[in-house]
Amino acid sequence: MSIEQIKKNDLWAFLAQNGITPVKETSTGGMYLSPIRQEDAASFHVDYIKNLWYDHGAGVGGSIIDLVMLMYQTDFIHAVRYLEAPDLSHVQ
Repeated sequence: MSIEQIKKNDLWAFLAQNGITPVKETSTGGMYLSPIRQEDAASFHVDYIKNLWYDHGAGVGGSIIDLVMLMYQTDFIHAVRYLEAPDLSHVQ
């Protein structure tokens, strides 16, 4: 699977599979509580059309690979392996 194919993994579905649901949602995006840090007000935006995210409170964003790297505190290779076959044993 190529990196571009991996980046097409749906962010909305990935978050939902991890029990993370939007606080507010439109047809084009959603606001979430950040999955990478503690917060009381939703500042984590997912653009469903572009399949990109941005955490306004942390000032970071990117693709699903970047999110997996931050959520699981892992490197690029392990994040890609996880997204190829979602199994936490791949994340170190």
